[in-house]
Amino acid sequence: MDKESLQGPKEALRYLAEQQAQTLSSCGIGVDIELLDDINIENDTFIERNFTEREQQYCWSRPNPHASFAGKWCAKEAVIKAVSSLNLDIPKVWNKGDAAPLIEIEIDIAQSGAPRVIFYGDAKAACDQAGVTAVKVSISHIDAFAIATAIAQ
Repeated sequence: MDKESLQGPKEALRYLAEQQAQTLSSCGIGVDIELLDDINIENDTFIERNFTEREQQYCWSRPNPHASFAGKWCAKEAVIKAVSSLNLDIPKVWNKGDAAPLIEIEIDIAQSGAPRVIFYGDAKAACDQAGVTAVKVSISHIDAFAIATAIAQ
């Protein structure tokens, strides 16, 4: 069905649903939520293993550094899930274990103000292996929680 053959609201909705389903079938989706208190920003080793210098500078400059670090942590976890779910027919691409450092996934800020994902080293290799061409992230935090979603294409 193409746009020109749509003849009413019902057909238009069916067309839009089919288009959305086709788009989502070629995406990997990830989400992560954390209690702020579970992210120990007073642990220098944790911070240095998991956050780039640029991420650290950004988070420490924010009014609530704890929420910023937790949001970036959630984003990194959501990115791993999104990349891992993009192509279900290939071997596991994240193979460093559950306690692996996440410093090779950087959550930067684009000119628009939106988060931008940058991959380095083994994380970049994993994305290449999974066929990832782009990852979009959304981050939010409120009160005691941070949450992030990621879509890998």
